[in-house]
Amino acid sequence: MAEVKVLVADEISKSGVELLKGQGYQVDVRTGLKEDELVKAIKGCDVLLVRSATKVTRKVIEASNLKVIGRAGIGIDNVDVEAATERGVLVMNAPSGNVVSTAELTVGFIFALARRIAQADASTRKGEWKRKEMKGVQVQGKTLGIVGFGRVGQEVTKKVQCLGMTVIAHDPLVSPEIGAKMHVRLVSLDRVLQDSDFVSIHTPLTAQTKDMINKNNLGLMKKSAMLINCARGGVVNEEALAEALAQNKIAGAALDVFVSEPPTGSKLLSLPSIVLTPHLGASTNEAQEEVGSEIAEQVIAYLRDSVLKNALNLPAKLDPELVPYMPLAEKLGTFTSQIGKSSAGKIEIMCAGELSKKDISIIAASVVTGLLKPLSEEFPVNYINAFAVAKARGIDIVSSTSEESSRYDNLIKVTLQTNGDRVSTAGTLTKDRGPRIVEVNGSPVDIVPEGHFLLIEHTDKPGMIGRVGTILGDADVNIASMEVARAQVRGPAMMILELDEDLPITVLRKVRQIPDLKSAIAVKL
Repeated sequence: MAEVKVLVADEISKSGVELLKGQGYQVDVRTGLKEDELVKAIKGCDVLLVRSATKVTRKVIEASNLKVIGRAGIGIDNVDVEAATERGVLVMNAPSGNVVSTAELTVGFIFALARRIAQADASTRKGEWKRKEMKGVQVQGKTLGIVGFGRVGQEVTKKVQCLGMTVIAHDPLVSPEIGAKMHVRLVSLDRVLQDSDFVSIHTPLTAQTKDMINKNNLGLMKKSAMLINCARGGVVNEEALAEALAQNKIAGAALDVFVSEPPTGSKLLSLPSIVLTPHLGASTNEAQEEVGSEIAEQVIAYLRDSVLKNALNLPAKLDPELVPYMPLAEKLGTFTSQIGKSSAGKIEIMCAGELSKKDISIIAASVVTGLLKPLSEEFPVNYINAFAVAKARGIDIVSSTSEESSRYDNLIKVTLQTNGDRVSTAGTLTKDRGPRIVEVNGSPVDIVPEGHFLLIEHTDKPGMIGRVGTILGDADVNIASMEVARAQVRGPAMMILELDEDLPITVLRKVRQIPDLKSAIAVKL
C-alpha cells in the first residue's frame, strides 16, 4: 500500500497526530491556510483534517485526490459535503468529544445571565459599585426550554436538573420515551418559548432551522426570559434578537456563535443585556484532546479496516436501478416528518411494484434521511448513518414490500406513528413526469415534491377555499396550484396549496382560525 499522506489544516491534539504517525502515515501540520494556499497544499494528500476555521470549498476538493475529509468536532458548515460526495470523498466528523464542554458553556451562560456576571465585572472594573442595578435571579425553580434534544441538549438537561431546574424541550425527531426517561416534557416550539425562563438552542443550521428563532416567535417569550445559543449562527435571527433586546422584549441573551464570525459591526455588540463569546463551545483542553483522538481513530479504522463511523455522506456503490428513487424517498420522508403532529415513534416504509424485487434498504435509508435530516442536532444525517440516528432517538423502523402497487408501476409509501396518530404519504417515479407525491393521509393527490406547500384538513363545505385564498391574498402570498381531495360530499377533505414563497407563521395562524378547519400545516421541500 502506498504511503498515506495527511494534511492537518487546523490544530488538533498531539495525541491525534501521534496516532496517525503511529500508523506510518506522513502527517503535515499546516494551519491558517487560505483557499489558494490550501489548493496547493492538498495536492497528493489522501486525508484532510480540519476543525471549524478552515473552509473546505469545492475548489479545494476538486483540486485534490482526497479519500477522507475529517472534521474534529460536530458541525461541518465549513465543508462542501456535496462536492465531496460527487468526488467520492468520505466526510466524517467527531460528534462526541465536545458534548460535555458545550453543555458546560451553556450552563455557564445560564448563571452569567441570571446573575449578570459579565456586566457586574465590567462595572466593578470601572470603579463602580452598582449592587442594586446588578440584582439577578436564582436558577433553582426556573424552567429551561431546550430547542434540539440531541446529545448536547440531553447533557445540559442532566446538569441543570441537578440545579433544581425544570426542563421542557422541542424536538419532533425524539420519541416520547426518550423524554420520559429523562423526565423532560416534549412540547411544541411555541410552548417552549412561551413557558421557559431560559431558552437554549441546540440544533444544526439547515434550510429548515435557519432563522428558526425570529421576530415572530421571539415575541412569544416572557419579558423576563433569556435566550442562549451555543449551537450554530443563523438559527437565531440576529437582527430580530437585537431588536428584542433593545426594546426590552426579552431580558437578556448569550451567544457563542454568529452568522459571521467574528461578528464585526453587529448591532449585538453594543447591547448591555447580552453576553458574547468567540465560539468557545468546544474550546477546552479536554474537548480538543478527545475530538483530535476520535477523528484520528476513525480515519485509521476506515483506511486500514474499511470500518465506517460517523460517516456523513455516501461512499459506497449503489444499485443503479435504485438510485433514481432515492431523492423521491428522501422527499417523502421530509414531507411526512413535517405533517406529523408530535414526536416520532415508528416509521413504516413499504415499497410496491417493481421495487419489491429489490433490496430496499437504501430506499428505507433515504426515507429516514429525509425524515431526520432537517432537525438532527448532532450531525447531518445521510444514507449511512440514518438508521443509527433513528435508533438513538428511540424510533422504530419497519420495512416491507408488496408486488402489487395498484395503478402504479412502483410506489413508496411512508407511514409515521406519532403518539397514537398516524400520518402517511406515498410517491411514485413516472417515466414521463418524474417524481410525484400521489397520496397524503390516504387521499389521492398529484404534486411535484419541490417547493412550499400548505396542507389543510377541513370539512368540505362552500366558502372554505375562498376563506383560505382571501387570507393568503391579503398577505401577498401567491398560490401556484391547488388540489382538493375528499371521500364524500361535505365530509372530511384535504386541500393542498403549492405556494410561490415560504408562508409566514403569522399568516398560518390566521388560517388555523378558520371555522371547520381541522389542521393547517406548512411544508417546505
